[in-house]
Amino acid sequence: MLASGAVAAVTTVTHLVPPVVAAGAAQLAGVGFSAVRSVATPLPIFHQPGRLSARILRRNSADQSGRTRTAPRAVAVLLSVAAIVAALTQTLALPWSFAGLAFGLQWGFFLLHGWPERSEKLYDASGSLTHLALIVAGLVFDPLRSPRQIMLSVFTTVWCTRLGTFLFNRISADKEDTRFTEMKTNFWSFSVAWNLQVLWVFLLQLPVLVVNTVGQPALGVWDLLGWSLWCLGFLVEAVADGQKFAFRGTSSNKGKFITTGLWRYSRHPNYFGEILMWIGLCTSCCSCITSNLQWLVWLSPAFNAFLLLFVSGVPMLEKAGEKKWGKDPAYRHYMENTSCIVPWMPASEYRPE
Repeated sequence: MLASGAVAAVTTVTHLVPPVVAAGAAQLAGVGFSAVRSVATPLPIFHQPGRLSARILRRNSADQSGRTRTAPRAVAVLLSVAAIVAALTQTLALPWSFAGLAFGLQWGFFLLHGWPERSEKLYDASGSLTHLALIVAGLVFDPLRSPRQIMLSVFTTVWCTRLGTFLFNRISADKEDTRFTEMKTNFWSFSVAWNLQVLWVFLLQLPVLVVNTVGQPALGVWDLLGWSLWCLGFLVEAVADGQKFAFRGTSSNKGKFITTGLWRYSRHPNYFGEILMWIGLCTSCCSCITSNLQWLVWLSPAFNAFLLLFVSGVPMLEKAGEKKWGKDPAYRHYMENTSCIVPWMPASEYRPE
């Protein structure tokens, strides 16, 4: 019954908020990663909630009646997010304080700074802070900590610190995030972004929250495999981002697309590393699973991969690349002969006819 409650909550979103379906799904969690602006942008991660929120509400600006439809749609998003978080909390026997902490922090930032200042400057930072708050809350839930609990918490802390630092530096430099330009003029439309951030953070942190609230068997092969996958994913993502950063920092590469290093074997190697990291966390979490319902922790990497592959990651980057280099035969050759995510055999050298 509890599992069906989660399914029903998701169904509610698709019925009440049609644009969510059109967009592909919910970002959530603001709590999340940042979307790279162009194929040549050296970004670690992408931030889904703001992108998805903009898609959900984009139609509202198309006609005069849009503003009157914003409040019901925003309330539907809030209730749907609350229903999903509540269903997962009860199904996985998580402390309700975790859900309260996520909602409290996001709405606190929204009501005390976001809406009064009509500002998104702390939006990304608040997402990373909410991630960190849930990690810490999980760690202090039980004073007896196992190596597994500590390692998974350290891994996610490293991840959210890297993300939060990058995103805050970006908004500080850019001064404004155009995703929010229209959205932040209306209380209800702006609230959608913060509610979706709650969902994103909560779903992504499921393996860490579950590990920190269940019994701990001895370390085993699943932990070794999971930690290895996480480290490999982190290394791949860091190297890919470093290579792109170096490429863009070379003046002779201005206006060009990268096809060297890891980018020779995958069009989005950094996303491959990102997906691998969360698969690694859930793999280690498998050591603690004692009931079928706890397999819901795999919603974390599945949701993350869905966002990257179908919402704010690959689609947006490749659309931007198509607009910029779509008529370049060399670019077409690279796109058509290079693996999208998983590193694979590289495209043959392009030779103009």
